[in-house]
Amino acid sequence: MKISVVTVCLNSEKTIPYTLNSVIEQNYNNLEHIIVDGGSTDRTKKILKLYPFTNKKIFNLKKGGLYNALNFGIKKATGDVIGILNSDDIFNSNNTIKLMAASIKKNKKFKIFLGDVVFFNKNFSNITRYYPASDFKNTLLKYGMMPPHPACFIKKEIYEKYGVYNKDFKIASDFEIFLRFFYIHKQKFKKIKILVTRMKTGGISGKNVYAYILSTLEIFKSFKINNMKNSFVSVLIRIPYKIKQFFFYDKIKLNKDHNFIYSSFLKKILPADFRIIKDIKKLNLNKNFILSALNLAFLGSYIKKDIEKNEVMINWPDGYFSKTFDIDLKKTPGRDLIRNLRLTRNIKKIIVFGNLSKNSLSYLKKLYNLPVDHRPLGYGNFKNIVNNVNTIIKKNQLIFITLPTPKQEIFANFLVSKNKNFKIICIGGSIAIASGEEKEVPKIIFYFEFLWRLRYETLRRLKRLLSTFYYYSYGSLFTKKIKNLKIEYI
Repeated sequence: MKISVVTVCLNSEKTIPYTLNSVIEQNYNNLEHIIVDGGSTDRTKKILKLYPFTNKKIFNLKKGGLYNALNFGIKKATGDVIGILNSDDIFNSNNTIKLMAASIKKNKKFKIFLGDVVFFNKNFSNITRYYPASDFKNTLLKYGMMPPHPACFIKKEIYEKYGVYNKDFKIASDFEIFLRFFYIHKQKFKKIKILVTRMKTGGISGKNVYAYILSTLEIFKSFKINNMKNSFVSVLIRIPYKIKQFFFYDKIKLNKDHNFIYSSFLKKILPADFRIIKDIKKLNLNKNFILSALNLAFLGSYIKKDIEKNEVMINWPDGYFSKTFDIDLKKTPGRDLIRNLRLTRNIKKIIVFGNLSKNSLSYLKKLYNLPVDHRPLGYGNFKNIVNNVNTIIKKNQLIFITLPTPKQEIFANFLVSKNKNFKIICIGGSIAIASGEEKEVPKIIFYFEFLWRLRYETLRRLKRLLSTFYYYSYGSLFTKKIKNLKIEYI
């Protein structure tokens, strides 16, 4: 049995790589992927050209809107059964199509099959809503409720016999087609207990209040064009009915069978998670950047989600845990970075946010032969840190931040959000060591500098060390998030 998956896309460069990847990894051979692009102007078309799936058909259709593109895709599909996969959604696992195909073959008298959907936010496992097919009954259509459309597989003969999506609709044509199939043409459906699709929140029908109002009006219009009587009030009943989908579900159970395998295609397409600079002399001081040490504290904080990725962030290898990505990476201590940093003529001033002694201040002035402005920061939570701080940065200024990780990276992102031009180095306590105010790390623990720092404020630092090591281990061994990171070397 051949199954066709139809995907419609428009400027989907950030999400469609994951969508395509979830098709590539399906454990079902007789699968066809129909992709209809609506005239993307971003990198979507380039991504589609690199898409290595063998049985694919890619079309360009600039006019007509979403449902016209879906109809076009359905017409071009050659499968016995057709499913829809939106360009910001993924299949729940690499066995999804295999499981659905087995259920379709087993239930031959049915021609429409309904599975389950979950909605996610930020990452695939962060479920915000569960929409099971088991909740749906034909009688719910009169209240504006429909089955989970992205988990629906329909035999092509149904489309050929009873028509496709009404392209005059902007949002609710999926409701109209179910109303037509189930209510008007009395087609029976089979509910399959399979979690089919993970949908990204914020889709077209739930984008804002206007979209919800338009959806309601189009649902009411669906009854009218199909010569069915219904009240506007009845359609509004769907609102409280949907509320339970946001609360009554077991997230652990729903994530149990979820897997997402990173194909070589996806690793190639995705932008680098981290850019590692091996030689600090190659740092371009004419462009915006955040430079931060790649060490245990950084990686642990990243897995914990205290540090967010930023496209301008660059990391230098600082310690044993940077060898996670390349065993040959050599450590550059922060103190050596400061000493070896060669400033270009465009840098006219240095600003230090955080702690800086008079001795370290004099050291920086002498080292770089530039004026140094020290801006102390508060202590405690982030609100206290940024309170009454002058965050204006000029194009010719270089910024050092002397906070511990992850506070310095969080503060760096805060500065970036406030300024058009910035050159920021998250240096931690390295200035004090470079100036001779603090002792350097003994060579015997050169790659494990965090152990040397335990000699003072031991309890606080040990607690922080154990926390970051826990999250690093969790990201390495259990979620494999660290393993799947894409690294680019400068």
